[in-house]
Amino acid sequence: MDALSRALQLVNVSGSLFSRADLDAPWGVHSRRMPSAIFHVVVRGAGFVTVDDEPTPVPFRAGDMIVLPHGDAHTMTDLPGRQALPMEELVAPPGPDGLPCLALHGEGPRTSLLCGTFLLSPDAEDHLLPQLPRLIHAQGGAPTAAWLDQTLRVMADEVESGRPGSATVVARLADILFVQVLRAWLQEPDADRRGWLAALADPHLAKALALVHDAPAEPWTAEILARAAGLSRTVFYERFTAQVGESPAAYLTRWRMVVARAWMRRTGASLGEVAERVGYRSQAAFHKAFKRVVGTNPGAWRREALA
Repeated sequence: MDALSRALQLVNVSGSLFSRADLDAPWGVHSRRMPSAIFHVVVRGAGFVTVDDEPTPVPFRAGDMIVLPHGDAHTMTDLPGRQALPMEELVAPPGPDGLPCLALHGEGPRTSLLCGTFLLSPDAEDHLLPQLPRLIHAQGGAPTAAWLDQTLRVMADEVESGRPGSATVVARLADILFVQVLRAWLQEPDADRRGWLAALADPHLAKALALVHDAPAEPWTAEILARAAGLSRTVFYERFTAQVGESPAAYLTRWRMVVARAWMRRTGASLGEVAERVGYRSQAAFHKAFKRVVGTNPGAWRREALA
C-alpha cells in the first residue's frame, strides 16, 4: 500500500454536511473560525475566497472545491472587496434535502455552494494537519483531478435531486472527497507541500515512507531504507531529513506512535501486544518512546482516549 493510503487508513477523516447556500449577486458572507476543517463545493456560479489575514483573494468557479484544513475564518464574495455578512446571522430554513439553506436574494447571477466539515481524528490532527496549508483550492476541471470532478458532479446531482437518502449519499461522498482533494493537491506543481507529504513527490523517499507505513515493526535503519530507495545512505539521510524535517529514525518512532494510538483506541490489545506490534521488544522501551513523543505514558493516554 502506498504511504498516503496507509496514513489515511490509520488517521480517520470523516465528512459531514452542515448547509447549502444560494447567493444571488451582489453577495458576500464571512465564516468564523471552526474547530474542524471546512469545505465548500461550488455547485454553480463563481466568486472569490479570502482567508482572514491573507491579502490575496482566490477565484473559484462551478466544479471547484475549497478546503480550509485548519478551519480558518474566511470571506466568500462574488467580487473582491465586497462587503460580507456574518454567516451565522443569515436565516437558513431547511431546503428540499433537509439541509439548512442560506439565501441572499438579488437580481444578479446565482452562486450555489454546498458546505460541510471534515472531522479529523486526533491522530490526523497530529500527523497530517501540520503538513497542510491554510487553503486548498481543488479545481474540478483540472486534468489531474478527473475523479474529483466526477465526484463533485455526482454530489451536485444528489443535492439538486432532493431524492430520499440524498443527504446520506452526499455525506458518504464527502469522505471520499477528502482523499481526492489531497491527491489533486499533491499533483499540483506549485503546491505548498511540507513534511512527509512533500516527500511523497520524491519517488525514492515515497518508497521508503511506504515501507515504514506498511511495516512499522520492522527494524528499519537509514541504511536499509536507503538501499530500498535506491540511494546511498548519505544522500538518503540528507534528502529525507531536509524534506520531512526530521531524521528517518525520528520519523519511524513518531509513525510507530501513530499506529500504537490507533490500536489502543480501536482494540482491546494489551500494552505488551501494542508494543510488539509497533516494533518494541519490551514494554519499558515502548513506554519510554511513547512518553517522549506523546507527552504521557500509554496507559494514561488510553484511559483518557477511551473516556
